[in-house]
Amino acid sequence: MLGHQRTRRSGAKVKTGCKTCKIRRVKCDELRPHCRRCTSTGRQCDGYPSPKEEFQIQTWGSSQPCRLQSAISMLSGFGSGIRYLEFYHHCARPVLSSSFDREFWSRITLQMAYSEPAVRHALIALGYLHSTETGRMKDARAKSASLYESKTLLYHYNKSVRSLVDRIDEASYKPEIALVTCLLFVCMEYLRGNYHAAFTHLTGGFKILSGRTADIRQDSPFSSPSSTSEAPITGSNLYQSNLIDEELRPIFVRAMASAMMYGVNVDSTFGIPEPSLEVLRSLRLASIREAQLSAHELRNQSILMVRDLSRKILREEAILPEDLTNQAYMIQCQRAWHEALDNFTRTRQLSDADQVAVSELMTHYHAVHIWTACAADISQMPFDKHLEGFQSILRHAELALNSADLNITQSAARFTFEISLIPAVYFVGTRCRCPTTRRKAVALLARNPPREGMWDAEQHVIVTNRVIEMEEEELDPVTGWPVEQTRLWSSVIEANMDSKGGFWAHFLPSRWMHEKHPDGSQKLLQEFFVV
Repeated sequence: MLGHQRTRRSGAKVKTGCKTCKIRRVKCDELRPHCRRCTSTGRQCDGYPSPKEEFQIQTWGSSQPCRLQSAISMLSGFGSGIRYLEFYHHCARPVLSSSFDREFWSRITLQMAYSEPAVRHALIALGYLHSTETGRMKDARAKSASLYESKTLLYHYNKSVRSLVDRIDEASYKPEIALVTCLLFVCMEYLRGNYHAAFTHLTGGFKILSGRTADIRQDSPFSSPSSTSEAPITGSNLYQSNLIDEELRPIFVRAMASAMMYGVNVDSTFGIPEPSLEVLRSLRLASIREAQLSAHELRNQSILMVRDLSRKILREEAILPEDLTNQAYMIQCQRAWHEALDNFTRTRQLSDADQVAVSELMTHYHAVHIWTACAADISQMPFDKHLEGFQSILRHAELALNSADLNITQSAARFTFEISLIPAVYFVGTRCRCPTTRRKAVALLARNPPREGMWDAEQHVIVTNRVIEMEEEELDPVTGWPVEQTRLWSSVIEANMDSKGGFWAHFLPSRWMHEKHPDGSQKLLQEFFVV
């Protein structure tokens, strides 16, 4: 039909190939070292861009804050989605960023969004979600169950998936593209309250990471359980190694804890490094970042050990001397790390932000340490020896909560990607039987801190109060604490909340240990709650 000519944007299809073919805007056959497309026509093939030229992540220093807004300005040519990139930059990014992952949310995502469509569309979808969600699990599940999804969200979510699939087939593809996109998908599914989809994406990221050998420092207090070899660092993969090992891998390592507490068998996909007591005892921390990296690796290995012991107890398998030896070793490693952190804080003048970061680390340390120490016991009485540790968790959690203005009105969802305080405070409320201490834990949760991944404070307040009610049906006449007979061995909140805020929780009283249903399943007390 006359008057309508099919046109093509200049150069849009030429993404890979030699420098000469790119300039000519023709498809390159990518034969190396010189392509046949050039040599067969008598042209000089100028070769191929180095990986660093093809794909580079720019790291901005604190002295260059204007670059972030500059990146947003450069993205303004990408259509109506720019409004959600702007929202992400101004509103969502400050909420998502913590002392542990600020570089990722504040710089890496925006820089990569400019050159990578998969990241760009995922970031637009995340910006849209943050502008429409409140952060409450109840609201997220209500929207998810409504059978209505925004066209904006669906378009950019699906466009990101398709862009990533296409990008993987290109010669210039690098794994960090998939890893960054994966983390954005995990964040979106957390925000939507879809735990299954979130952990499916997270597992996909673990598989990508397990396909390469991490660059583990020689002085690291952890060693790989699967291999001691290291991938050679060459000029072509040095920048890639730095981005993955310095920024992306630590985020996945921190995400493991939440996944394992939700029952995901992370260790079957990604090797969890084992701690070295010798190195931990000689550890001299030089920065908060070093403290964080070592703390989270140790936390993961501790949770893995607790999980394995718990499974043995539930299956009525004998706790072997080897298990107790491993438990004692883990406790020694934890104490060695704590001493290293204590030495660091005593010899440094910490900023307010660093002090908050230390307090967050200490809440995790004490919770994991107590959990590890009591993991081999069916009885709940050993927890009573750790009152001081429970109180330390609350002291540090309160300091961290006081540093944030929880009453401020914000445009973005009240939500953080990583777990921070809620799991540890919930642990105090359900495992510390001191009436005063556990009620203080409830009071801290009732301050309603932002949702942490799938961990919603409102849910945990309700369940903690119910645990206290059940356990305090009978009190010791001397201590005033619950007797063993009424204590719970576990209390688990089911992840599937319905559209009206209803959810199930499963309780296992200590007195029901080893009581089975006719089909062999563990006898549990199940109750339904509504937020």
